[in-house]
Amino acid sequence: STARPTRGPEAADRPVTRFPCTAGGAIARGRRRLRGLLVGLALLMAGVGAATLALGRIGNGVLALLVGLAAWTAWRMSGDLDPLWLELEHDRLAIQMRRRRERFPIAGAAARRLDPEETAHLERLATSGGVTAGSGGFESHRLGELDLYASDLGNAVLLELPERRLVVTPDDTEGFLAAVGTS
Repeated sequence: STARPTRGPEAADRPVTRFPCTAGGAIARGRRRLRGLLVGLALLMAGVGAATLALGRIGNGVLALLVGLAAWTAWRMSGDLDPLWLELEHDRLAIQMRRRRERFPIAGAAARRLDPEETAHLERLATSGGVTAGSGGFESHRLGELDLYASDLGNAVLLELPERRLVVTPDDTEGFLAAVGTS
């Protein structure tokens, strides 16, 4: 983790601790599968569209190209909610994703690492069709209702905030747990 000062004069004396989140395990495999499927579909439909247009079937060719464009757009958007890093500052957690940033107050939060059985349960819960989701809302009989912001479930940490539960996956799990305990 690296510490750097925050922006703005009111926060000049409060450091921000950043914890990278590197993709790995089932989530990285799922991302590769999904992105490969979407890119393959986009290229296939672009080829079908071009061939159909060359044969003079304008409507069918345009339709195939539009399907290819939809698959391409889905591929471009598929990583938008991938967590890149977590930032802890005094009483707040920020989760930085590719195109979005979520902030949560963490005053009074409890944090712990998930045990191997809980991690395996969460992986089964977040997997569909061989693709493990790295983000989303889930309800589990074992972990309760939670929001998942994960890059590698091997580093899973459960944060129990006053009004919600989060699972995050910092690369430096022990450093993150220590930092949450002192915030």
